[in-house]
Amino acid sequence: MRNAATGMFLFIGILIIRDYGWRLGAVLGLLASLTAATYTLCTQTWFDWHTANFFWLVVPFCIMGPVHVWLFSLSQFDDDFTLRPIHIGLVVAYIVLQQLNSDIFSPPIVGGTDILAVAYALLRFGFIAHMVFVAWQGRADDLLETRRKFRTTYIVLVSLTIFVIFFAETFYFDEQLRHPWISFVQASAFFALAFVILWHASKARDGVLVVHQTRSQRRARAKARSQQMDPTDQYDLDRVEKLVAADKMYLEPGLTISKLAEKTQLPEHRLRKLINQHMGYRNFSDFLNRYRIEEAQRRLGDGENRNTQVLVIAMDLGYGSLGPFNRAFKERTGQTPTEYRRQALLGGE
Repeated sequence: MRNAATGMFLFIGILIIRDYGWRLGAVLGLLASLTAATYTLCTQTWFDWHTANFFWLVVPFCIMGPVHVWLFSLSQFDDDFTLRPIHIGLVVAYIVLQQLNSDIFSPPIVGGTDILAVAYALLRFGFIAHMVFVAWQGRADDLLETRRKFRTTYIVLVSLTIFVIFFAETFYFDEQLRHPWISFVQASAFFALAFVILWHASKARDGVLVVHQTRSQRRARAKARSQQMDPTDQYDLDRVEKLVAADKMYLEPGLTISKLAEKTQLPEHRLRKLINQHMGYRNFSDFLNRYRIEEAQRRLGDGENRNTQVLVIAMDLGYGSLGPFNRAFKERTGQTPTEYRRQALLGGE
């Protein structure tokens, strides 16, 4: 089972590169696959981390497992994911803490301490927790039905497997981890995880193990598809746009896809499909932000509102707090609301 899992993980990496090339999401997918494949080797009962002939080929991937899987998970469930300084900083912190707490690369930079060991364990657990949070948080907003269903499978299988590995490696010694029963449980988990992911990866279904297109590419693809839209779809889509845009339903705080489906009297799964396929949005929040940010730009550029606080504008537009509004605004305009207002008012003088 362990060797079969190794082969399947390697094959998943090959499939990802074959289908999606060398873009960021594909490279992260390949690294995650190599990590999983090499970890099944590193945990073999015969494997000696210090004397293995292929030490330098295998061990670095085993060590970087939490990082690779975390980044790949973010690339799958965050439609606008890019590597940011915070990601790079956490990766560097992980590498430093791993080195300080390990005797694999002998000798360590300095001797590990209890504080460093706790920090290292917390950071590893943080990767798992954040990965689960991102996957679960976006489930309600996800407009891709296949990805919505896959999120649960991914969360249960990947997160549970990683958490068990983290728990075992944190609280048990190597000799205990090599116990036949523990090795058997590990092998079974790896095999099940590899099989399920390969099952999904080998099927060309949008939303599952997909390297995402940019927002503009998605819009162009949706526009081309909408030119051949069925009259029924066009009618339903017009109803949706009237409610959201003309009637300004986007201003409603806490608006969800289920509430909009109820208002339009459309099945929720059909509404998700319409917005995704004919408007190019992959999550409901991005769809709402289109209207909300356009309205925010109008209000911020209006001299009559020059003394209105940004927070007040954000709340009027249906945002629950300032943080999500600022992030959505900068993501779409490249500026903070304050910067945009200053530039707009100066240009209007």
